[in-house]
Amino acid sequence: MYKLIKKYKKHNGPLYAVAFSKKYNLLFTGGSDKIVATWDLEKEENTSLTIKTDSAVLNFQLLNEDKHLFIGLFSGHFHVIDLETRKEISFFSNHKKGVFTSSYMQSYNRLIVGAGDGSLSIWDTKKNKLLKIHQLSNGKIRAIQVVGREVFIGNSKGQVFNFNISNFEEVSLFITLKHPVFCLNYHLDKNSLLIGDKNAHLTSVDIKSKKVIDSIPAHNWPIYRIEWLNEEEFVTCSRDKILKIWDASSMKVKQRLCFPEFQGHLNSVNNLVSIPSINSIVSVGDDKQICVWEKLN
Repeated sequence: MYKLIKKYKKHNGPLYAVAFSKKYNLLFTGGSDKIVATWDLEKEENTSLTIKTDSAVLNFQLLNEDKHLFIGLFSGHFHVIDLETRKEISFFSNHKKGVFTSSYMQSYNRLIVGAGDGSLSIWDTKKNKLLKIHQLSNGKIRAIQVVGREVFIGNSKGQVFNFNISNFEEVSLFITLKHPVFCLNYHLDKNSLLIGDKNAHLTSVDIKSKKVIDSIPAHNWPIYRIEWLNEEEFVTCSRDKILKIWDASSMKVKQRLCFPEFQGHLNSVNNLVSIPSINSIVSVGDDKQICVWEKLN
């Protein structure tokens, strides 16, 4: 069971991006106020590291052993910042609409970036070099999930594409669902792709057969994030203002974190990050709030 232990509210607009660096013990948050803020969760305070951008912040990715921070913007641009020197080391402006999602393949030094114009870019993170751009469709790319060497990409047309990182020239259509895809994750025990959609369903697709195993009405509004907490539990968040803790084996809800019972979010919960080192979840949303949830012993 989880309980709310802290709330931060210093941003001036809805929040969409959140990430945690274990190396620096820093939480990063960003949203419509065009500010990347940082937080020391142990000291429970805002830190001096602040980054101003020229567009709303949608997505973060920590790269190269947390040395670099990727910042995806609503404009379609993205920046990469060196966290030690606090200087920009890369800037890219070819995506024409919001950079909603990204995924980092550390063992291959690859960064996969998806944008609202349906374009997908693949990067070498050591050389800061663009390797390939794919125009998958005109659907917004909102989700990317890596499974071994395979990369899965979900968009607003309900399409899920995939490719192998060893041959990123060839991208295939994996499956098409009825509703826009908002988030993806991988269920190891079931070897299935977990898909959260605009219709509030959590769908499991067998990766080998490409067939739908199950589709659960999981929330009341679109599901924005699926995140593993440990081998037995994962968490989802939604526009319905609720976080749900799930039993991974039974696919049943164990706990609903909402307002007013748990003093949670007042509006849409847009994103979250699991921090296993402190047994916590941090969620952000339209209410400008950063909520820290701690697992009870």
